[in-house]
Amino acid sequence: MKALGAVDQAGRERAQAKIAELTAEYQRLSDALRFSELEAREIATPRARKPGKPLRELALDALDDLGVPSAPALIADLTAALTGTRPSPSRFASLRRDEENAARRNLAARPAWIVPAISAAELTAIPRLLTSSTWSLERRIIGSRSMRTDSLRIAISLAHRLAHLREIGATEAKSVERLLFPFARSIPGANDTGQPIDPKRVTEAVGAELTMLEEADLAERQAAAARLSSSSTVFKLWGRPVMVDSKAAERAIR
Repeated sequence: MKALGAVDQAGRERAQAKIAELTAEYQRLSDALRFSELEAREIATPRARKPGKPLRELALDALDDLGVPSAPALIADLTAALTGTRPSPSRFASLRRDEENAARRNLAARPAWIVPAISAAELTAIPRLLTSSTWSLERRIIGSRSMRTDSLRIAISLAHRLAHLREIGATEAKSVERLLFPFARSIPGANDTGQPIDPKRVTEAVGAELTMLEEADLAERQAAAARLSSSSTVFKLWGRPVMVDSKAAERAIR
C-alpha cells in the first residue's frame, strides 16, 4: 500500500508540474495575443511606405535613441521624424500597463520591457516618463536636477542624429532639426535665431551646462539607486507602492 501511495504521489506531482508548464505557456500566448492586438490598433499615416514596427518596438527604439526617460509625446515625435509614422501618445499608457502585467507574470518572456521612470525622492513610479528595463537603475531615476540634465542629453542625442542624417543626405534631417529646435533654443549659446541648427555648436553648449549640473545629478540618482538596490526586482522596475496617508485622506474629504 505504501508503494502504491508513493506511485500515486509521484503521479500527482508530475501532473501538477505539467499543469504549471501548460499554464505558463497559456500566459505566454495570451501576452503575445495582447501585444498583437495593441499593434493592430496602431494607425499608420500615409507617409509610411513599409509595414510598421510594433508599438513597443518603436518605443524601445526611440528610448534607445534619446537615452533618457522620456514622455510619450516626445517618443511619438521622434518616431514620426524618423519613420513618417506617429503613434498616438495616448496608446503608451495602456501599453505600459500591459507590459507591467505581462512582465509580472513572466519577466523572462522578453529581453526588454517598457517601464516607468522612478522618483529619487519617493522611489515610486513616474508613469508619465517611460524607460527601458535594460537600462541601469540609476539611469531610470529622476532626481531634482534630472529634468534639466535629461533635456540637455536629449539635445545631444538629437544633434548627433541630425549630423549623421545631414552627412548621408537623408530626408529625415529636416524633421529631426525641427524636433531639436525647441531644445536648442533653451540652451544658452546653442543657436542663433533664424539660423539652421549647427549640431556641433549645440553639443558644445550642452557640454558647458552639463558640466555644472551633471555631478550633483548623478550623485542624487546613485544615492536613490543604492536605497532601492536591495528591494525586489518588481520594485526596482516599477518603483515602490505609493503609500497613502489615510488620516490625511480622511481630513481632505471632510
